[in-house]
Amino acid sequence: MTSDELGFDTAHRPGALTRYFAERWLKEPSAKGEQIIAWLLEAALGRNALYFIEKTKEYVDEWGGSGEIVPVDACDGFVISRDPVEDTIIPHAILVWTCMNDQPWREDDYHRWLDELLADGSAEAAYLAASLWPARNLMEKVTYRPARWLVYRGQLDAEAERLILTEMLKGDYGPRTSLYGSFEYDDVPHPEQLSKQYIERHGFTHPICGLVEPIELQWDSDLKKRIQAVLAAPSWSEGVKGAAMLLYLSLNAFNELSAPLQELLNTLEQNLFKLDERHTNIINFHMDKIEKIDYNSIKDYINYLIILYNKIINESDLSMKIFSKYMSIGLKTKDILYIGKELRDMIFNLMLKKEKVESWLEKQADDSRIKDILLATYMTKRIDYTDLRSITIDEELKTGQVEKKIEDIYGKIKYVDKIRLFINQARIYFEPGRDSYKICDFVEDILKRETRVNFSYNFREDYAKIIHSWHPSRNYFLIANMFLSSGHIGLYLYYEILKKWVWIIVDFIDHIMEEKELKAYSDTRKKIIENLYRYAMNDIEIKLNLYLNKIESNNLPYEEMKNELIIELINMIENNYDKISEYFKNESKLIMARKVILSNIGLLGGKLRNPRLTGLLHIDNKSQNMIIY
Repeated sequence: MTSDELGFDTAHRPGALTRYFAERWLKEPSAKGEQIIAWLLEAALGRNALYFIEKTKEYVDEWGGSGEIVPVDACDGFVISRDPVEDTIIPHAILVWTCMNDQPWREDDYHRWLDELLADGSAEAAYLAASLWPARNLMEKVTYRPARWLVYRGQLDAEAERLILTEMLKGDYGPRTSLYGSFEYDDVPHPEQLSKQYIERHGFTHPICGLVEPIELQWDSDLKKRIQAVLAAPSWSEGVKGAAMLLYLSLNAFNELSAPLQELLNTLEQNLFKLDERHTNIINFHMDKIEKIDYNSIKDYINYLIILYNKIINESDLSMKIFSKYMSIGLKTKDILYIGKELRDMIFNLMLKKEKVESWLEKQADDSRIKDILLATYMTKRIDYTDLRSITIDEELKTGQVEKKIEDIYGKIKYVDKIRLFINQARIYFEPGRDSYKICDFVEDILKRETRVNFSYNFREDYAKIIHSWHPSRNYFLIANMFLSSGHIGLYLYYEILKKWVWIIVDFIDHIMEEKELKAYSDTRKKIIENLYRYAMNDIEIKLNLYLNKIESNNLPYEEMKNELIIELINMIENNYDKISEYFKNESKLIMARKVILSNIGLLGGKLRNPRLTGLLHIDNKSQNMIIY
């Protein structure tokens, strides 16, 4: 029976990882069973992730121990989907394969792959490719920038605002859709810090600033003073009005405030007359001073307000009350940038309180995400303890009951699409562990019925771990979820990508048996750590080499970053004279350093008047006004 006859498509033939799980899951191993497992792995990890994992193992197995491991045409096997979850694994996979080989491929190859990402609209992946790959002038082709770089730049347009708010709605525990690059600001590990970072760089000038966490203001007196100075101005810009409104609602929600926060609240109250009617009405609506407000007047702030009450204030009864008020004035879910577990919990709790949620949800039929929420709430139950309530999956549900509900919500769909729905539910709306085990029970029941394949007791727990091994969950990916006994170098390197190469407590070397695999793994890992900007900071020679390569390649997110790197580079050379002298005994490295520094001479001010520095670089400084080289 082929994969098509089974009702699904697998992009790649079963490999070593598929065979490993076939031994663990199938009571009676078979070619048919392997096809099913290959599809299950692809559905959980993603097509490109599984391709990288399996092909890496395949190429290392075929390698003779020296020379190229991965051929250049291997990179043509990735499929660009426009889904950042699928596509942002591609730049990392190509970086790993580059570092596996003795030397990079031709620069034209990297430019070709970048052009394909851009042509297919995969902006996030294209940015990471420009950040990570060893070819010059990639970044000049890419306009997309991640959220933290947008905060760094300021002057937010509508798209920048959307990206930042989406990250804040996800919060610390939400899925990180895009992977990280080689610069610190390429990733957003703590979205709640974005407001503080914006204030520190640009002042209290944008509504984003009003979402700063009160605890930050309590302990950072300089931050508080910067805000107070803006509030004391004779008039407020539109951005300051939005920020002040949100900060006022934030501080007002707490029954007790520390002295610094109370002082800031007093300053706000004394200056509220600078708000216009619209912002004043929004405050009064949230403080129950007026019962209704035109939804259109609040629409532009709806994501800010959901972040404020769900993330910053984070008091469940107040959050539900406010959300209920939004429903009463015509809230449209299409206006909410991200819907995850917290909103599911909110809607579920409102249903328990007999609020008119169902009729409101029916009006949101044009938002496909609402179907997922309806399924999630159906599978949910609440357990009330003495001093705590827990929202979890309903253990009493039977597979047939859930399938009937799926048909009620989505209509008749293929069984493989039901399994994809369950995978998505486990990732977005439910917790790892018991919730995911129950969802994997549903998956197993459907597979047994549709494919007549029987699974062993390992399947449920293993597959739950794999579902949560997709890279958006990398911040909370545990060693307990790793399959160390697999002996699979491709899987180990995938885990390294998830854990950013330096945060692995377990040593995969202990699980690699073949000498050539050990060499490939160790050499690759060393090269990648030396080429990731944020980690190669201790060894001066590695750091210097990295800075020179970054500046020379011209793949920097903003020109300002180049200025900073040049100054840091010069300071590094000046402060580590003996080590750098040893480094420059390699003439090629000296020539590269001199070329980089002299080609950016306009950024150095009077730095090259230091005779010790010019002597180290072998620059003939004939006068204070002319440098000859």
